[in-house]
Amino acid sequence: MIMLFVSWAPLASAKKEKDPMSEVYGIDRKILGVQKTLNFLQSLAQKKGDHQLAKKIEKQAAFYFQKNKQLHEGFGRIGKKKKKNEDQQNLLDYGKKFKDLQAEYQQYSATYWNELQPAPKTSSTLLLRSTLAVDSSVWDSFEPNDDFPDSYPITSGNLYVSKLSTNTDMDMYRFDSGSMVGTLTVTLNVPTDKDYDFIVMQGTDMVIDFGMEEQPGKKEEVSFQVEPNTSYHIVVLSYKGEFSTTSTYTLGFSKVVPILDVASPIDISLPAGEIPAYRFTAPVSGNYRFFTSPYGGFGAPNDTMIVLYADEQMQELIDANDDAEEGSLFSEVNVVLTKGVTYFVYVSPYKQDHDLHARLTAVLDAKANLTSPVLHESAINDGSIKDEQVIQLEHGEFTSDVANGVRVNHLPEGLTFNVTRNSETQITILFTGNALWHENKHDVMDATVTISKDKIIGAGADVATATFTFDFLDTEELKVDTPQDVNLNVGQNRIFKFTAPMTGDYEVFTTYYGADQSQLSSNTVLALFEDYSQTRRLAYNDDGITPPFSSLLASLKSGQDYYVVLSSANGGSVHARLGVRYLGVEYIYNQRGQLVLIKQGGNILTEFFYDGNGNLIKRVGQ
Repeated sequence: MIMLFVSWAPLASAKKEKDPMSEVYGIDRKILGVQKTLNFLQSLAQKKGDHQLAKKIEKQAAFYFQKNKQLHEGFGRIGKKKKKNEDQQNLLDYGKKFKDLQAEYQQYSATYWNELQPAPKTSSTLLLRSTLAVDSSVWDSFEPNDDFPDSYPITSGNLYVSKLSTNTDMDMYRFDSGSMVGTLTVTLNVPTDKDYDFIVMQGTDMVIDFGMEEQPGKKEEVSFQVEPNTSYHIVVLSYKGEFSTTSTYTLGFSKVVPILDVASPIDISLPAGEIPAYRFTAPVSGNYRFFTSPYGGFGAPNDTMIVLYADEQMQELIDANDDAEEGSLFSEVNVVLTKGVTYFVYVSPYKQDHDLHARLTAVLDAKANLTSPVLHESAINDGSIKDEQVIQLEHGEFTSDVANGVRVNHLPEGLTFNVTRNSETQITILFTGNALWHENKHDVMDATVTISKDKIIGAGADVATATFTFDFLDTEELKVDTPQDVNLNVGQNRIFKFTAPMTGDYEVFTTYYGADQSQLSSNTVLALFEDYSQTRRLAYNDDGITPPFSSLLASLKSGQDYYVVLSSANGGSVHARLGVRYLGVEYIYNQRGQLVLIKQGGNILTEFFYDGNGNLIKRVGQ
């Protein structure tokens, strides 16, 4: 890790004095540590099968995170570069509030731990001490090392081979960072039939990461950010009490490397004068954003700068930024980078004599573009979609299992979809099934596709497309007193939509084609459904009043769609007329609001005639 003083212009004029925010920054670091400890306790509760406690811890942690965030927001503009005289009393008041919050955090953390593991403890409030003596004939390297004072010192880059030789054995290792800053990866390879766990602790009271895979023999691995002049303890144990007097585990430590990975934020908290430099290798070509934000996602304000170089010697400046936007203290560099090329990112406080206390993140600005703004229903009008949706990725690459991370929003009920990865930058979505509601009025005009950030290399957030439309066709319509002559080939049927113009009783019937009794009769079947998919049948008839024609009666609601299915009783052809009659009394008015007809069952009962002045001049019928 390179720790340097970079003498770009904005840093040159600051005075050498203690940053008034240093105490608050220190509390932030401790609160973040307690948050990570609560995350560990939640996972431990899940592993122990106490799902109710895990949920309780999750809820409590979320509550305190929001409380902490709100407290920082209320902290106001303290520490901003343009305010020359900080309000010291305000600093003191908020400092006390932060300390009180930290105490509450730690109290809950200790309480939950006692619920999970109430037993004799080591010098840590978090870990059990081994209470069984190890058989002296069993080789178990580095023992005794089951308490912090006895933890075995390790060197990054080395492997350590040992055993858990009793059901309460735990092995502790210590790593002292010295001046190192960067990423340290810890890997635990366990016996094939054992479920071992490990915890990474900062000091003796904060869990900052852990490996607790449930599968026996599965490798555990975590990477965490090393801070300078800090001691870390790595504890190997088995929460299930598994052990072996013959089989060994291997604990591996990488070299500490100053690497910034895409979409993996780094929380940086360093004293004045220390400027971290990170190597960043672009996993794919595209537009990247490097930006700072509040430490831990909640931290106190910090005025930062970001400088990006193409070389480690800082000769080829690519871009630099102080404020991402007007009024912001945080920084952002937005730049197009090339796949496989390594770049160098430097982060500093704006003022040379202030501490650096911020989160650094690099993300790829991926964008997903639709090929088809409209997807059409198949011509057979059965609710199926004939068109595919092709999505082209701009900036980034899809992972090989991208299909598992695709979601279609506002997908019409009844449809499902399959995803095919055509290339690193293109997928095709094929829609299957049949929409339950698929008239033109059921068009969906706000559908989108969301792709999980985990399925796009380098993406910092889920990626959503623009909206597109599912365009449905109207089913052939059947209307009152407007019969239709129908010809169907052998084995065919035909679906008609009927929208009841008023609430009441209706008759759906078949008769001679063209109302011509000289035509051949057809042995028809009629069925009436509430849905196009024909799952909710209301009425059915084979032979009505005049066999072999059909006739069915149903009480229908005004404005509701119904579906009439016409077919042959014997699987043959159909040559017939299909009609609908309203059986109630129907009153029909003209544009002037004058009653002109009274009808029932399709028959005219009374007809009214008016002169040009609107006077009734004739009435025919009942």
